[in-house]
Amino acid sequence: MAKQGKKRTMSICLTDVDKARVLVHANGKKYLMIETWDYDAPDKFDNDFSVSISRNKEEVEKVKNGEKLDRIFIGNGRIWEQTEATRPMTEAEIDAADDLPF
Repeated sequence: MAKQGKKRTMSICLTDVDKARVLVHANGKKYLMIETWDYDAPDKFDNDFSVSISRNKEEVEKVKNGEKLDRIFIGNGRIWEQTEATRPMTEAEIDAADDLPF
């Protein structure tokens, strides 16, 4: 079986997203650049990482020049270790389990 990575689930609060942070691509699709920061230990809600909006060029320069800027926190998430119960089924397992009447 191929090596599987860790699954991350997360939620973000869309109402807190400044529309000026949304990038519109030439194809018309909209993107929000985000980043995650792993916690040293899970928080009180058992989350393993936070989700924030990536800094823009101006903010990166300000931080490089020593200015302190808070991150724009928009959510959090968990890291799930793959177990037998959470791994994807193989095609053979799906075929063997397919006892649907239709």
